[in-house]
Amino acid sequence: MTIQIDTKATDEYSGQNVEDILRSWSIDVEYGLNESQVKTRFEHFGANEIKTKEEPLWHRIFRRFWGPIPWMIEIAAILSAVVQKWEDFIIISVMLLINAVLDFFQEHRALNALKALKQQVTLNVNVLRQGHFIAIPSSELVPGDIVHLRIGDIIPADVHLFDGDYLSIDESSLTGESLPVTKRPNDVAYANTIIKQGEMRALVVNTGVNTRFNSVASLVAKASLEERSHFQKMVIQIGDFLIILSLSLVSLVIIVGLFRHEDFMDLTRFALVLTVAAIPVALQQYYR
Repeated sequence: MTIQIDTKATDEYSGQNVEDILRSWSIDVEYGLNESQVKTRFEHFGANEIKTKEEPLWHRIFRRFWGPIPWMIEIAAILSAVVQKWEDFIIISVMLLINAVLDFFQEHRALNALKALKQQVTLNVNVLRQGHFIAIPSSELVPGDIVHLRIGDIIPADVHLFDGDYLSIDESSLTGESLPVTKRPNDVAYANTIIKQGEMRALVVNTGVNTRFNSVASLVAKASLEERSHFQKMVIQIGDFLIILSLSLVSLVIIVGLFRHEDFMDLTRFALVLTVAAIPVALQQYYR
């Protein structure tokens, strides 16, 4: 079956007459979609949800041992093994492992709590299907569905409003604007915004990854990956300074010691002391 919906940005529907959209999509305003249409659209557009990429477990573990600070601590452990200072080797290794384990489980608990919260919050919506309004999970919505929205509802998808006077909508999740925005017939409303006043029917025009909320979330996620906080930048600068200072001192000590024909093992022990003393093990979490 051919899907008679052209994917467009939500804002392009603003100001259009809903009758024209319904006619072009072959949808009856009093009947809604039938089972066959819903199935076809669901297969084409997918579930009405924003999929998040989950980091593999091995990568979450591995990245706690990768970076400038972990490298320095690992080098210190190797040096202690080279000079057969097994007590130091055990202490350094235990410090590294304990810090990594604590950091991992702290993050793991936070991720589990977030996952449990998402599972508990199931958003249902009243949708017109085959002439009757029924309650379904918002994840089952498809473009072309007609939904009934009222005060207190979270708008489940990007919609084109019709059949009602107005809606007062809190769009702070998208724009940061604290004051509600008034929407009237032939205006568009966006997913994950909250209705403060009013009651209207609306036509779903975009779902899932095609919503404006997904575009904003993607930009925020990209920015968070590309940019660090000011505090994190300052801590990393301190860590980099300590690494450079430690390497410089170790290099200077070794060069001077070799020039004086001192015992290489003694130099290695001293380099170990400098390396361990100069690098706080807890700094490694800021390099992730």
